[in-house]
Amino acid sequence: MMRKVEDLVQIRESRMTKKTILIAGATKGLGRAMTEGFNQLGHRVLGCGRSESEIIKLQQIYPNSDFQVVDIADADRVEAWGDRLFSQGDIPDYLINNAALMNRPVPFWEISDREFSQLIDVNIKGVANTIRAFLPAMMAKKAGIIVNFSSGWGRSTSPEVVPYCTSKSGTHR
Repeated sequence: MMRKVEDLVQIRESRMTKKTILIAGATKGLGRAMTEGFNQLGHRVLGCGRSESEIIKLQQIYPNSDFQVVDIADADRVEAWGDRLFSQGDIPDYLINNAALMNRPVPFWEISDREFSQLIDVNIKGVANTIRAFLPAMMAKKAGIIVNFSSGWGRSTSPEVVPYCTSKSGTHR
């Protein structure tokens, strides 16, 4: 007897283990799309972003997930976020470092030291901050996968986005 496609999909979904997925940069672009997709599949998303209004919207849309305003460039705030999640029993099965800044498309010498530093703090140090905050708990759990997003520009360059290319090269390695 042949089963209907719908039955096969339902069987597959019932066998799929629901995961806890942490997404740094959950409020916009690819991070928002992943947040929506993982929630639709029934996973618990632990997301952060810098926009309070977007974090509030996500929490309203997905009340079974957990979203918080966190600037991943601030190691103390990332650690506090981790401590709050751990106190609730939330240890990620997947840690997705997606948050990133892009510089204004101008020649490198027109990028201020402040703008350059902010981009490096988010795109490189932010990745390190989330790994430092969450990896020990994942190791204690003896499970977990870390995904650090890079870019094709991490392997090449463009004259008007040198800081971004530099930061993504650091993430790529």
